[in-house]
Amino acid sequence: MLKKLLWGLLALLLLATLVVAVWMSIPFAYQQDRTQQALLSDDAVLVSQTPWYQFVPKAQQPTDGVIFYPGGKTAPETFAPVMRHFAEQGMLAVIVPMPLNTAFLGVNKADAVMASYPAIERWHLIGHSLGGVAAAAYANRQPEQLSSLLFWASYPASDLSALTVPTLSLSAALDSQTTPEKIQAYRQRFPGNTLFMELPAANHWQYGYFADALNTESGLQSRNKQIEQLVAHSLAFIHSQQPVDRLPLTEQEPLP
Repeated sequence: MLKKLLWGLLALLLLATLVVAVWMSIPFAYQQDRTQQALLSDDAVLVSQTPWYQFVPKAQQPTDGVIFYPGGKTAPETFAPVMRHFAEQGMLAVIVPMPLNTAFLGVNKADAVMASYPAIERWHLIGHSLGGVAAAAYANRQPEQLSSLLFWASYPASDLSALTVPTLSLSAALDSQTTPEKIQAYRQRFPGNTLFMELPAANHWQYGYFADALNTESGLQSRNKQIEQLVAHSLAFIHSQQPVDRLPLTEQEPLP
């Protein structure tokens, strides 16, 4: 009797795992026409899609590389137009597809990217949402590999306060998923040198090219404006590569 009960529980556990895996593998809706355009090579950027989504500037040999970890249930193409901006500014940009669209299952995938581009001198790891949690885990394990760590609408799951990798947190004022309250609650888990910035009139879904139907907040700025601010602040931080002392929330100025 006990043996049958245990087998039954195991079967239920396997079924639940299968259901979750299938659910995670189905991505959030995204703007496929817009993202497919970003995956086309032109005179400025060479694009390839295997084994990762790679955006390589043609005008120069990049010395900085940006690796991007997408969030949960996110097709990597969703961020193709965003990461292409980094290549247009002279950086190698790589979006890493995750197993079952789940970054937790590919925390160390940055290693293979780095090994494939030995000419890159400085690596910068960016993660959006659950991708930021995975990026934090990688940085905690191998901080010596990174010149900077960037959280987009995300926060660490464990304590990284002793980490010395220069870190930027770019959150959104109207984010209904990674809310400002969550950023505040997990603030002490970020590396002690983290620079905290909040994008005004911005939400979770306009970091990339998710479907407009996911936007439920009122008072949002346009997607193009949010991404313009997102990329500009990220590039400025990457170029600085300097740790910034943490400021209390009350001392921060809103972004223009």
